[in-house]
Amino acid sequence: MNAVTEEVFTVGSVVGDDWDTFGSVQAVGFDERANLHILDSQSARVLVVGPDGSLIRTVGGQGEGPGEFNSPGGLIVARDGSYTVTGLAQIDLLNPGGEFVRRITMDPMTTAVLRADLALPDGRLVTPMILRIGADEEAGEGRPIYALPLDGAAVQVLYTAWELPGEDEDLVDSESSSAGMVMRMSAGRAFEPPLALDMLTDGRLALVDSIGYRIKLIASDGRVTGTVERPIAPLPVDERIMEAERERYRETTASLLESGRRANLSFPVQFEREGAEELAFADEVPVIAGIKVDWEDRIWVERRGPTGDDDGPTDIVTPGGGYIGTLPPEGIQTPNAFGPGGLMAYIETDELDVQTVRVIRLVALEPEG
Repeated sequence: MNAVTEEVFTVGSVVGDDWDTFGSVQAVGFDERANLHILDSQSARVLVVGPDGSLIRTVGGQGEGPGEFNSPGGLIVARDGSYTVTGLAQIDLLNPGGEFVRRITMDPMTTAVLRADLALPDGRLVTPMILRIGADEEAGEGRPIYALPLDGAAVQVLYTAWELPGEDEDLVDSESSSAGMVMRMSAGRAFEPPLALDMLTDGRLALVDSIGYRIKLIASDGRVTGTVERPIAPLPVDERIMEAERERYRETTASLLESGRRANLSFPVQFEREGAEELAFADEVPVIAGIKVDWEDRIWVERRGPTGDDDGPTDIVTPGGGYIGTLPPEGIQTPNAFGPGGLMAYIETDELDVQTVRVIRLVALEPEG
């Protein structure tokens, strides 16, 4: 298919004191009125932008008080315009007008430090990322997807995703001294099965944890209620694919280490990582790189390209298993957020590291040719 689109607006200033001079945009989301909510973690603010690209209001700011955010990292926008901001051991709930409703504070020694991007209809937050500091937990099989109640109840395992066996799980080693901390990272294994999830409007999770083309539909009680599959086989990993992945690893490692050097940390941290030659490989390249659910509950399925990168075509399917079509790799990409009326928002960074948020409208999907 070809996607017919039109530009709507772009926000993001290069220099100056404008409201859209972003520090670090972490997340974006639309409400049903087509307002765009932008989380800037550096300024600890949520900026609400109207359908014409003008600023409606600014919410938050760095701090500990009601309506202020402490190291915000995640944003969940409900269709009615209420939203949840997750941060370091802190969850803030705000109403559609941006007014503070309540805060849930977590003890990282006993509960969790998390970033969550999804919320079930009953209010529980969903995340695969939970860190308990100092907690001694036995490693189990699989990759847990957690549900976090907001009433003070314990974190629950909603579903345990499949995990490819055979690789050492101890990927990070560290040591500290008066001079700072050294973080040593192993190269790990390339082409691990993805763990990608998004939510349908009925509260079911669309989840990918497989090597093949399989999307599981998970109910709010953890049951698998259906699957969406297509007969597309994974690529066997050959020397050409391995060398392409080693080069991507070198580029990613250089970027990671540079970010570590540039980070303004009160406690010095030095990052070390094994070279590309130490990279291990799975036998096959997983078919799917990621998924995202749009406003109409269609699932956008990002497939991997011929060398294993996430630059393949994008399928659009329905939760019932219907196939709508495929967008070519050189066409539009899956956005960071979908909105009503075909709106799509992209967080972009230019060659000068200036962040912008570009909004386009998907007018139509047309058969190619």
